[in-house]
Amino acid sequence: MEYLLIKLMLFVSMMKSDPLTTMAFATTLLELNPLFQAAKIVRLKEAKDVSLWTFVMILSIGTIWFCYGVKMSNWPIIIGNAIKLFSSLTVMIVYFVYKNKRKEDLI
Repeated sequence: MEYLLIKLMLFVSMMKSDPLTTMAFATTLLELNPLFQAAKIVRLKEAKDVSLWTFVMILSIGTIWFCYGVKMSNWPIIIGNAIKLFSSLTVMIVYFVYKNKRKEDLI
């Protein structure tokens, strides 16, 4: 998945767009990073190494920025933080599904 994101960012950088648009697109893609953590939790079927408070803070900060974007009608802020909220919430849901499970329990 990381390879796909890097390839997509390189593709966008080669397009004929201004640097600000390219940077906005790239930073929006970076909001998907927590999904890598969710994928790892699902793959390992355990969440013991995940710091829940990190994602609680990301969710809190993302909510504040999302509300600010809505108030200012700023679509890049709204979209970027909606993606951040989705990905952080996904990690938290997966965390609670697998937090007390160990590999031995699932076999």
